Amino acid sequence: MDKVNFKFNSITYAIKAKNTAERLGCKTRLFKNPNPKKGEGCGYNLIVTGKFSEVKKAFDDSKIKYTEIEMLK
Repeated sequence: MDKVNFKFNSITYAIKAKNTAERLGCKTRLFKNPNPKKGEGCGYNLIVTGKFSEVKKAFDDSKIKYTEIEMLK
């Protein structure tokens, strides 16, 4: 199982991503970034535990915009 942190600049995209990942059977944890970088907007992080390639493809197919992806250990 992959563990990945997707970053979003809006709560709308973050919630859409959370729902999409959960429909694929992934575990998720959504939280607000307390110190977002310039250009990250409000700054929300979604940690997804599951199959990275399926989740990323689902986000891309659904036009869910993320600003950054970080692989976690």
